[in-house]
Amino acid sequence: MGGDGLDSKEKAFLVARLIISKKGDDVVILDVTNISGITDFFVICTGSSPTQRKAIQRVIEEEMDKLGFKPRGIEGKEGSGWLLLDYNDFIVHIFSPKARDFYKIEELYQKAPQYREF
Repeated sequence: MGGDGLDSKEKAFLVARLIISKKGDDVVILDVTNISGITDFFVICTGSSPTQRKAIQRVIEEEMDKLGFKPRGIEGKEGSGWLLLDYNDFIVHIFSPKARDFYKIEELYQKAPQYREF
């Protein structure tokens, strides 16, 4: 299956389903198309442990690579509580519970349409 036919929203929803497959918690997609000049969508989730957060990162990278998509950048270190994968038209935020509560991305972008069903 080639990924070049997927639009930004379809890619974000695919990533949300991948996160759920690794038991990521509180998965939400924010449509920041009309709010942010850097990307179209944020995919946000919580992973309860460094091992789970790394597994979520790995499945996203592996499956997106199969579709021909590579992250433009990856930020965060193991144990930091926040991993970021920048795929240009969408950005994935993988948080520890503590980091997610601290950064409150959903509050910063509260005017953005949210999706919680994928």
